[in-house]
Amino acid sequence: MKSRLKYSVLYILISIFFLSCSEYENAPDHTINLVKITEGIVSDANTKIEVWAKEPVFAGYNTLFVRLRDSGNGQIIDKARITLNPMMYMTGGMNHTCPFENPVSETAINGLFPASVFFVMPTSDMGNWKFTVNVENLINSKSGSLEFDITVANPADARMRSFTTPLSEKYFIGYTFPEKVKVGINTLVVTSYQRLSGMEWPAAEDLTFELTPEMPSMDHGSPNNIDPVHTSGALYTGKVNFTMTGLWRLHLKIYKGGELIQETYFDVTVE
Repeated sequence: MKSRLKYSVLYILISIFFLSCSEYENAPDHTINLVKITEGIVSDANTKIEVWAKEPVFAGYNTLFVRLRDSGNGQIIDKARITLNPMMYMTGGMNHTCPFENPVSETAINGLFPASVFFVMPTSDMGNWKFTVNVENLINSKSGSLEFDITVANPADARMRSFTTPLSEKYFIGYTFPEKVKVGINTLVVTSYQRLSGMEWPAAEDLTFELTPEMPSMDHGSPNNIDPVHTSGALYTGKVNFTMTGLWRLHLKIYKGGELIQETYFDVTVE
C-alpha cells in the first residue's frame, strides 16, 4: 500500500512539473517583433541577459528591453534590479557616457524590463560603444554584471540633433513614435537632455516645443497637430497628423523661459 501511495504521489509531482514546463514553453513570446541586440551570461548570478529593441540601435533615443533567463534551465526571471551603463570609448581618450533610463520596476512586464538609451553619436573610427548591464537576480539573490560591445548606427535620416544656446548650454534632442507611423494621427514623443559634462546628462524638463509638419514634395502641411508638452523626465508628448504617405519634415521651434533658443527639424518617411 505504501509503495502504491509513494508512486502515486511521484506521478502527481512529475505531472505537475511537466504541466508547468508545458505552460512555460507555450507562453507568448513578446520579443517576436523585436530585434536582439546582444546577449551573454552573468556567471555570478546564474543569469542570461538578452537585450532587445524595436530596431537595430542608432544615434538617438532608443527604447530597449532586457530579458533575463536562468542560465541553467532557461526559465524567464521576472524579478530583478537592473542598472545600465553605456560608455563611448573615444580614440583620443575623451570617454563619455550618454543619457539613459534604467528599468523603473523590479517586476518584468511580459517577461521584459523596459529601459532607454539616447546614444549621442554613432560607432565610428572616432570611438566605440560598450554597454554594461548590472543585474541583481531577486529570484536567487545573486548579482553580477556583463559588458557588451554594441554597434550604434548612423541613420540616413537623423534621429537626433544637438545645439548650443547663447548661454553655452548644450542640448540633445531626439524623437520616437511609440507605434509604427501611419497615415493619420500619430503619437510623437520628443526627448530632450542637457549635457553638463561627459558623465552628466540630466533630462531637460523646462523646454517648450512648437511643432509644424510639412510635406516638402507637395508643399503642404497638415491640420490637427498637437505640440509636444512635458509628460515626465526627458519626454514631451504630442500628436502629428500625416495626411498621406511619403517624406514628411517635422519642424520644431524650441523655447526656454519664453525665449526661442533653437529651430530644427526631423525627416520622417510614412509608408
